[in-house]
Amino acid sequence: MLLYSVRESFGQAVATIGAHKFRSLLTVLGVIIGTTSVILVSSVITGLEKSFAAMVERFGTNTVFVSKFNFGSPREPTFEERQRKDLTYEDGLAIAELPSVAAATACLGRWPGSPDAPILKYRDRQANNPVLRGGDPAFLEARNMQMLTGRYYTEVESRHGVAVAVIGYDTAETLFGTTEAVGNEFTINGQIFRVVGVLEKSAARGMFPGANWEDNCAIIPHATYRRLYPRDKNYMIVAKARDGQLDRMVDDITRLLRKRRNVPFYKPDDFHLSTPTAEKEGFGKITLVLAAIVVPISGMALLIGGIGVLNIMLVSVTERTKEIGTRRALGARRRDIIMQFLIEAMSLTGLGGCIGILAGLGLSQIINLTIPDLPSSVSLLWVGIGFAVSVSIGLVAGLIPAIKAAYLDPVEALRYE
Repeated sequence: MLLYSVRESFGQAVATIGAHKFRSLLTVLGVIIGTTSVILVSSVITGLEKSFAAMVERFGTNTVFVSKFNFGSPREPTFEERQRKDLTYEDGLAIAELPSVAAATACLGRWPGSPDAPILKYRDRQANNPVLRGGDPAFLEARNMQMLTGRYYTEVESRHGVAVAVIGYDTAETLFGTTEAVGNEFTINGQIFRVVGVLEKSAARGMFPGANWEDNCAIIPHATYRRLYPRDKNYMIVAKARDGQLDRMVDDITRLLRKRRNVPFYKPDDFHLSTPTAEKEGFGKITLVLAAIVVPISGMALLIGGIGVLNIMLVSVTERTKEIGTRRALGARRRDIIMQFLIEAMSLTGLGGCIGILAGLGLSQIINLTIPDLPSSVSLLWVGIGFAVSVSIGLVAGLIPAIKAAYLDPVEALRYE
């Protein structure tokens, strides 16, 4: 009996919505906008989280970056940070000797936009905003890089400053096209280098601008880099821990650098260690802030949608007063009337939720196609949440009109014109 009543009420709700299509659409417009924004934002956040996890996995869950500044922070370095001593090449060598360290390297680098930025050319072709890094052969293992073709330069080549280079996938494609890059020569700031290897595509490719620098780079021996840029001295150290010894390695590096840099026990570290755990926590804070900004906006749209549904359902009760009186006179109980109006309100907002979900999915795909640096991945959990919230809004917004309709006096309702 209850199932029949629900099915009958749902059929009446569908018929009512179908009879007033445009009014129904305007009524749930806020629900549509709110659900769309929830799905869209959640898909972008989910996509970023997946890409970041893949990047951390690619760079290594046991890899630590040591630098003078907190290079992962969006703020400018403080005065105290600027006064710190630079990390040195010898610091990297000392870290490499620690028993908890599998590989470590101290490297230098030049990025696009920096003074005297590197210029990579092959005949009439030039690389687009390349990154130049200088380090010893341990850089490959410490950064978990993989070779696509060729090889990495050797310890002998590095020590003697031979003009050889390992280049990124995009750099090879831009400079040499279909020509084999390995064995070919190109210039860096006018000096000739021979390509000995090409890196695989970066796992961070497409995550966000700057994350996939490996694809557009040239990595050269440390001594060779120092000849190109003799004034560069602010090293970054990359260290890879032995299996299961990440925490120990962090403690070992901290103690070693505090000793080498003569930091008193009562003062904080004058260097920064970036661990995978810290990076995940930092990224989690960014996504939390993003959600905290957008969710209230989406909630406001949903609230407006709920008010619209409440208003239109109250109008519907007034319009259908005589119908309600007739149903009561024929034996319909108050709970039947309440169920009818609740199901109608929930069907209305549920339909708006479905439209919003479809719109969110569509916009998510458009973002994937048009903005590769902003990955988007739809979460079924958030799809379910979006639909459940939209239906719940109908339940709450339809409650007052439903109770009002159920408690109309049948006699007065039949007389209503």
